[in-house]
Amino acid sequence: KYDMYGYVDRVPLKGIRKATAQKMSESWHNVPHVAHMDEIVADELVKLREEKKKLAERKKIKLTYLPFIIKAVIEGFKEYPIFNSSLEQEEIIIKKYFNIGIAVSTDEGLLVPVIKGADKKDIFQIAKEIEELADKARKRQIDLADLRGGTFTITNIGSVGGKFFTPIVNYPESSILGLGRMEDKVFYENNKVIVKKVLPISFSFDHRIADGATASAFMNIVKELLENPRKLKV
Repeated sequence: KYDMYGYVDRVPLKGIRKATAQKMSESWHNVPHVAHMDEIVADELVKLREEKKKLAERKKIKLTYLPFIIKAVIEGFKEYPIFNSSLEQEEIIIKKYFNIGIAVSTDEGLLVPVIKGADKKDIFQIAKEIEELADKARKRQIDLADLRGGTFTITNIGSVGGKFFTPIVNYPESSILGLGRMEDKVFYENNKVIVKKVLPISFSFDHRIADGATASAFMNIVKELLENPRKLKV
């Protein structure tokens, strides 16, 4: 109940928190992490979401920015499939399917439900599935099959605060995208002060399977599509 300096509480490491600890240790031990960070000017994304949000409400679907981000990432994978892969001994296994994990915060820790075949679904289907899976995860009613088969993970700290961070790859995946809090930022353009919406993003990847230049090229595609989201097939 105490150490040499005073009283302490001892909290057992168990359940989801223990599983997460083991998973993070495994990832950090096996994956040489590198983080690439950038900012998305999100004004057009905000406008498009507002337009689609009205239709989503009629379908009784909560539409966030996440389905658009998933679509942009998948387009990036089509150009740079190396980031939708896993490294197994002497082979890089490039996945030709897109199963996107979404980190969900629960009372006992993070769970990562997986949107299977996300490339074959529109933003409304993805949004509905995210909402349903997140609700099941928080209520601890989710099927184990819904937590397996991911090829890439997206995690979001923006809902609770923070901009940039270094997310840990969800091993055996090879990369992960972290979203920060969207905020207003002042720009100086054409002798004018302009306020724009900016979304911070942090991309961690396995340095064994790709270099920084490749990661930058991949993220440039994602950035271009999110800054011009009407190019997306949503």
